[in-house]
Amino acid sequence: MTRLSALSIGAWAHHSWLMREKPIRGERALAEASARLVAEYPQLTRIDFTQTLPCIGDLPRAACARLFRISAALACSRSLRRVVAGSAHRWFARNVAPHVLREIQKHVRGESDDLPVGGPPNFYDRRELTAAGLALSLRGLGDSGEVQHIWLRLRMPRDIVEASARFNAGDITTEAARALIDDARQLMRGESC
Repeated sequence: MTRLSALSIGAWAHHSWLMREKPIRGERALAEASARLVAEYPQLTRIDFTQTLPCIGDLPRAACARLFRISAALACSRSLRRVVAGSAHRWFARNVAPHVLREIQKHVRGESDDLPVGGPPNFYDRRELTAAGLALSLRGLGDSGEVQHIWLRLRMPRDIVEASARFNAGDITTEAARALIDDARQLMRGESC
């Protein structure tokens, strides 16, 4: 088990969880907001990082959201092949998954049926794809504990966490969800899967 300082918890969490409209600038404001967060979720001070998804912990928030979008696109890559074409292809590649759309469409997952994520997400909505990917990542944590689920949710804005409840990844095995996240991480690094 690892104990964390309140500041590290506040620095990890999206500012929407810290009851702020904008990201916090300054150590005092961060300490106050973090203390409120720890009061709401005291179990966070006892998180076991061996139970979290290792590929997510070191990513900046924007990269974490991108990882979620790519993993959701991989989960529905067969539908993605049919939906994204022509000018929509350029828009998707630029706004949702820069530099990896071709790899997603060529991925071996595209030969299989889409994974059951509660209906295919809207491929043109960054927030919806991020929410679907968050649901997959939470499934990848499996039964590792409530603390790890809270920790991962805090990384994203509240509205994305709320939107992720729409996606039901319960029929996907923990191993399959982790494999999607690993494949998405490889694609982000420019490696082939």
